[in-house]
Formats: sequence, structure tokens, C-alpha cells
Amino acid sequence: MAEATAAQPGRVLLCASRDQSILDDARYAFPADVEVRCVSDAREAWRELELLIPHAVIVDIQSGSAGGFDLARDMSQSDRLKDVPVLMLLQRTEDAWLARQGGADAILVKPVLGDELVRETLALIS
Repeated sequence: MAEATAAQPGRVLLCASRDQSILDDARYAFPADVEVRCVSDAREAWRELELLIPHAVIVDIQSGSAGGFDLARDMSQSDRLKDVPVLMLLQRTEDAWLARQGGADAILVKPVLGDELVRETLALIS
């Protein structure tokens, strides 16, 4: 699934969120063999996705002007990215239906603890 190079033998994740605590958890909570690339919004995420097919994407539904919903939907419609699992982070449980419509494979409602983020993400790529 991911296009890992010899310099990146492990798994690669992309995390898009404006929430610094989410980005910090993504950077530091995963095992050493997981490279996490962090961006602050969905547009930056899309630019990363033009260069990389990660093993999974973690996206906050409210990640910048393009939004996590749009990113997940665009990924699901891309032949290149449609098989990349998406974990969407929500502000409220009521948005779960919307997240699923956008293409989320899994959801978590914030606040999210680091171990929860790791567990749910690794379950998607196992």
C-alpha cells in the first residue's frame, strides 16, 4: 500500500490536524518503526499525498479550510488513494454518519489520548 523507500522500511502515516496536542501525540506516541508525517490542514495533507501513499491517514474533520471530510472524500474517489485507510477525528459523536459518508474507515471523538490514537490507527493497518 505505502510506497516506502529503502530509507523508510517501516510504516508511514500522515496526520492532519490544527490541534497541536493531536499532532504531538501522533509524532511521539507511535512505535519507532512508524514514521508519522504531520501537517496542519487538509490542503497540506493533499500535497503530501501527491508524493506519498501512506499506510493510513489520521485526519481531523475540522482541519483547515478544505476540511477532513473533503480530504477523506477526495481520497476515496482517487484510484491511487482509495485503499488507504482513514481515521477521522470528530468533535462530537453526531458527526459519525458524516465521517462515514466522507470515507472514514474508523472514527474517534476528541479528546483522544495518544494510546487510543495508536491503537485505532494500527488496527487499520494490521
